[in-house]
Amino acid sequence: MKRLVYPVICAAICFASCQKNSSEVTPKTKNDTTTTSTVKSNVTTNLDNTAMLKMVNDVRATGCTCGTTAMPPVAPLTWNDVLASAALEHSQDMSATGQFSHNSSDGTSFSDRITAAGYTNWRAIGENIAFGYTTEQAVFNGWIHSEGHCRNIMNASFKEMGAAKVGTYWTQDFGAKQ
Repeated sequence: MKRLVYPVICAAICFASCQKNSSEVTPKTKNDTTTTSTVKSNVTTNLDNTAMLKMVNDVRATGCTCGTTAMPPVAPLTWNDVLASAALEHSQDMSATGQFSHNSSDGTSFSDRITAAGYTNWRAIGENIAFGYTTEQAVFNGWIHSEGHCRNIMNASFKEMGAAKVGTYWTQDFGAKQ
């Protein structure tokens, strides 16, 4: 019997006040790399970074309705390799363990995981995850048609984004530095 797999999505958001145990996290050393046109990344994200960033920025430029809430246009995001690295690590973990959660299989929260990847001194972070989608367009459509995910994409507090996938496990991390 063939097992049917239905796409699944989940969103989380955190502002600096909810960062816990960050003093216990030892950040890895990574370089922040951002661009606004073609995304040049040192992280193998297994997706078309430029297409993903363009879809996000196109909807941010025009605004949209998230659930029943009209969201006005907001500034574009830039690509961030540290966030992409955190996203890749989480997608790898979800794929390896079959778990679908914002917490890593060892119980690490998404805020501690993003901090440990080297995204420090943040004032806001957020994360969208998904499972079962096969293309950037499909996962983006899933996220933009889900109120919580859409709100992450349209959140004016976020300035940067990184994303990655492993198999059909997707992670999209957002952030803004203090």
